[in-house]
Amino acid sequence: MEKKAVWNNEEQYGCEYLQLKEEAERVVVQSTVIYVDEEPTHVQYQVDLDTNWITRKVKLSVDKQSELELHRDGKGNWFNQDGEALDNLQGCIDIDISATPFSNSLPINRMEWTSNQKESFHMVYIDIPSLEYRKVPQSYQYLREEDGLRYFIYRCYDYKTTIAVDAVGLVVDYPGVFSRRG
Repeated sequence: MEKKAVWNNEEQYGCEYLQLKEEAERVVVQSTVIYVDEEPTHVQYQVDLDTNWITRKVKLSVDKQSELELHRDGKGNWFNQDGEALDNLQGCIDIDISATPFSNSLPINRMEWTSNQKESFHMVYIDIPSLEYRKVPQSYQYLREEDGLRYFIYRCYDYKTTIAVDAVGLVVDYPGVFSRRG
């Protein structure tokens, strides 16, 4: 399976182009994000997932100058590009890249959801453009399916919103933040 998506950034001038390819033993996501905050920023990232949508590796580049690569061993242990253990990320399964709605697809696609089911996760939150990362708590609550879209309440600390995803689990609407164009 191959899927493409384009998101409009509604908070800043910008957009994202994403390609998702499901292969025999993995899912590979490659994306380019362009936005203007204080200055124009160009982000490229690749996320390698297993067939259960569990993150194995993430590689990011900001303006082709700053780079970050993290990978995990499948047991909740994270490592940097030099193989050094990152104990502060222990127990995280998913990543959350601040510049993209794609991150929401990871916990959504790993679970079989039933009405009103709520799940909590620890995520590796990666700030763009600094590439600083930390462990953060997040939760999703499945609300309903309507007109081919699934709706979830997403929470992180005091922030709360309702997002809509398509049948593949890709965000269609993240109110006031991202909207899908294709």
